[in-house]
This record gives sequence, structure tokens and C-alpha cells, in this order.
Amino acid sequence: MIVIGLTGSFASGKTQAAAFFKKHGARVFDADVAARKALRRGTAAYRAVLKIFGRDFLRPDGELDRQKLARHVFSRPEDLKKLNILIHPGVIVESLKRIERARRRDGVLVLDAPLLFEAKMEGLADYTVVVRARAERIFERAAKKGVGRELAKKILSSQWPIAKKAKRADFVIDNNGSPRQLEEKVLGILNTIHNQGGNTRNGH
Repeated sequence: MIVIGLTGSFASGKTQAAAFFKKHGARVFDADVAARKALRRGTAAYRAVLKIFGRDFLRPDGELDRQKLARHVFSRPEDLKKLNILIHPGVIVESLKRIERARRRDGVLVLDAPLLFEAKMEGLADYTVVVRARAERIFERAAKKGVGRELAKKILSSQWPIAKKAKRADFVIDNNGSPRQLEEKVLGILNTIHNQGGNTRNGH
């Protein structure tokens, strides 16, 4: 089993890249999904969020209003740091569980993690891939997600600079073109890894 850590800047197209890895046979662990599970009603992180940030961030159904919470923390770096401290341990544990299950099988597992480097999760992967895009493309994609330019800028500033991530990555995908071009780049990475005979830098 080969583990690929996939990351990139906000709205760079990382999720679409993950979908193409999956299309071509990889299994995908979505760290965002794990983070949402960590904040579900009744969890320890959920209770801690209410204690730290207050009940103003609850929806009528009792679940956290994650969009409202996101707007709050991305405007307040110290609060973002507190939230990440609550979420990251659970995401890392879920990643380790998924990797352990995957190790019993052949193939590729992709860890799709926006904060792969920030959360120090790159050590879980045999290879790391960074997806990046020009600023205007990022703002276009953010707008399609319903995220305005100002909030997008705040989210980007909360992450490592993309140049720093790219410098530490084994592969970098420039995603400024069409979905077909992105798919071809994903296939190129998979072929390169397979042509290396499945050798992994972590010795797995």
C-alpha cells in the first residue's frame, strides 16, 4: 500500500484532484469529513467548542453552524488556533486507523488533507502532492463555493504559503487549466509512483 498525502491552498482544486485519484483506483480519506465528524453533536470537541465559543454557533437542530464558526475563526487567528487544537487530534487518529486498515491491501490510499503540513500529517504519507493555482483562479473557485474574496483571503492567510508547501512536496500540480488537464497530471503522478516499483520513502 502506498500512501499519498494530498494538499493545496484553499480553492486550488484539491478536491477535484482527489476525485481523479479515486477514479483511477485510489482510495481516498477526506480529512474534512473526519473534521466534520469530530464536531458532531455530542462529541468531546463539540462540547469544547460550545464551552469556548458559546452557544451562538448552534443551529436550531443542535448541530454546530460550521459556516458561521468558520467566518468567526478566520477573522480571529487565535480562535482558529484553538479550534484546530480541538479538531486535529481526532483527524490524525482517524487517518492512522484508515492507514492501518489500508496497509493490509495493495494499491494507493490518498490522504486528502487541507492542513497536511500545518497539522504535521505529512509523516503519515509516502509521497506528498501539492495542488496550486493562480490567485484569480482561486477566487473564481471560491466564489462558486459561496465564499467571497475577503473571506477567501483570510482563509488563505491562515494556511502556509503555497510556495512553502510546494518546496516540501514530492509532486506539485499547477491547476490553472481544464479538468481534463488536471486528470492527466494526476495520472502522470500515479504512473511515476508505480514505475518506481512501489518503493516508498517511509520503507512500508
